[in-house]
Amino acid sequence: MTGFPAVAEAVALVALSGTAAEESSTDPFAALWSWLEDTDSESTPRRLTDGFGLARPEQALVALLLAVETSEAVARAAAAASAAAGGVPDGGLPLWLACRAVPGLDVGALAATRPLTWFGVVLTSGPVPRIETRLTLSPAVVDRLLGHAAAEPAIAARMGRVPDSRPEAPLVAALETALAGRGPLGLPPLVVAPGGTVGELGAALHALGLEAWQLAAGTLPDDPVERERLALVWSREAALDGAALVVHGTPPSVEALAGFLDRVVGHVVLVAERAPDGMARGVHGLSPVGDDLDTARRRWAAALGPDRAGRVGAGLTRVAAQFRLDPGALDAAVAAAAPALDAARDEQTATAALWHAAARAGTPLPLAGVRITEPAHRWDELVVPPPTAAALRRIEVHVRHAARVFDDWGFPSRRGRGVAALFAGPSGTGKTMAAEVLADSLDLRVMTIDLSLVISKWVGETSKNIASCFAEAERSGAVMVWNEGDAIWGARGGVGNAVDRHVNAEVGDLLQRIEEFSGFTVVTTNLRHAIDAAFLRRFRFVVDFPLPARDERRRLWAAAFPPAVPVHLPDREALADLPLSGGSIRNVALGAAFLAAEAGVPVTPAMIETELAHELRKQDLPVPRLAWGTATVGSAS
Repeated sequence: MTGFPAVAEAVALVALSGTAAEESSTDPFAALWSWLEDTDSESTPRRLTDGFGLARPEQALVALLLAVETSEAVARAAAAASAAAGGVPDGGLPLWLACRAVPGLDVGALAATRPLTWFGVVLTSGPVPRIETRLTLSPAVVDRLLGHAAAEPAIAARMGRVPDSRPEAPLVAALETALAGRGPLGLPPLVVAPGGTVGELGAALHALGLEAWQLAAGTLPDDPVERERLALVWSREAALDGAALVVHGTPPSVEALAGFLDRVVGHVVLVAERAPDGMARGVHGLSPVGDDLDTARRRWAAALGPDRAGRVGAGLTRVAAQFRLDPGALDAAVAAAAPALDAARDEQTATAALWHAAARAGTPLPLAGVRITEPAHRWDELVVPPPTAAALRRIEVHVRHAARVFDDWGFPSRRGRGVAALFAGPSGTGKTMAAEVLADSLDLRVMTIDLSLVISKWVGETSKNIASCFAEAERSGAVMVWNEGDAIWGARGGVGNAVDRHVNAEVGDLLQRIEEFSGFTVVTTNLRHAIDAAFLRRFRFVVDFPLPARDERRRLWAAAFPPAVPVHLPDREALADLPLSGGSIRNVALGAAFLAAEAGVPVTPAMIETELAHELRKQDLPVPRLAWGTATVGSAS
């Protein structure tokens, strides 16, 4: 054996040589103190002794127990010393023998509140009185001191390592300052990182010489006792391995999260807007590190390498401005785009390949009410009046060339560089479809937000949920689509009570985020008049989606049935006369197709009329008679 095990064996043999330590004029563990002083502060023994503040008698006990576990000579010497004093060998080292062998050790060292027992470094078993207790070193501690790094099952089941990647220098510096502090309990502070990502924080922790692990807060045990054990076991493992924990996600309860964070001894970073209420340990708020365009561009250039960065050329500014990926996702995007970049013959092709890969890099965070998907519609499917189409084309130009106008040309942007658009019109007129068309044209994914799941009855939760949505959109570059915006952003009411004040504050917070957002946001509404005037001013574009005119309805009906659908209609002109929206036309066509599939025949006028009656009655509208060519079919019932 070498290193610490060898030193432990040597001093243990001296300590158990048959002379009581307190009767000796020399300290049998002198060689241990010398070795610990000379060894690297990052070694496992030093981490154990320094991390838990072990006094010299406690350090000596750890060495003695390790030697008993790993050295046949020491185990036999311990058994012989125990037998000579009338003891019965029964596994482990009796506490009375440890107290004889280790100068200054007494039964108080194994009190429940002392670190050796509290963190499960030393395990106790056997009969009472305590002096007869048998001591063993935790198997996990033995493994670490022997140089093996096997995680405890309780840790492996809930936590995972964060892969190392390129760190951001400003974040490393900010974290180093935060972790160096000490709170009122002598613990390092809980570092709260609003808007941070696990990948970025993990890379910064690795750069500081710490092993980065992550824990999804939602997996915290419900049982307080089990939660306490998890915190203590992690604290021991973190001290042995020089690790830090990044906690993220929604916990089962604020109290559970606060209790767990308070019990962890060591470095903890919480990805959240703020710390849980009622924390006993100190808290250090990490200011969001500004990721300006120059920094983002350098990150992309470094990941691409000189040759590929040269192929993308000026397009690198556009990619860096749109996607704020963490290091892991950025590397994944570059790897996915590499074959296309290497084959690209011009800057435009290379930029398009990198943009496409960046838009799909990384796994979306699981946020309540948020769904990120590929767009399902294209320009040739959208049927809207010419003024609406022209407005949408203008929006596309503004999003596509934002980097060139604001960054390359230096055009001032008083209200942020992002594009916010309000799509207003009756249900079924193509508002959401238009957002998908723009996303497809811009080669971006669509981030659809269900307001019913984002809005919370709990004070402050709505703003927190909205902040998470914007953070994910900034990272992924997806087009944000808030459907039925009037549900939350209607005319703000007067302040009648505390809840009113919080509601208005949340609306104001959202308005500010819309204004500062650097990406593309779409809000749809059926009731434009219900939108507060102050909110309307935050939109660069307000696009009206009226009910389709007759010519547009003709085009909608012509495209309503896919080519493979068997349709037998003598004349579709009668259908174009009906004042239906595009969504209603699709519903009628789909319902008729199901009737035809059930009957095993082509779609007929009668099937169209049946579904048309259902659709109009849903909207409390009268059902007209239809004139198919020269014949009048149907009834007004």
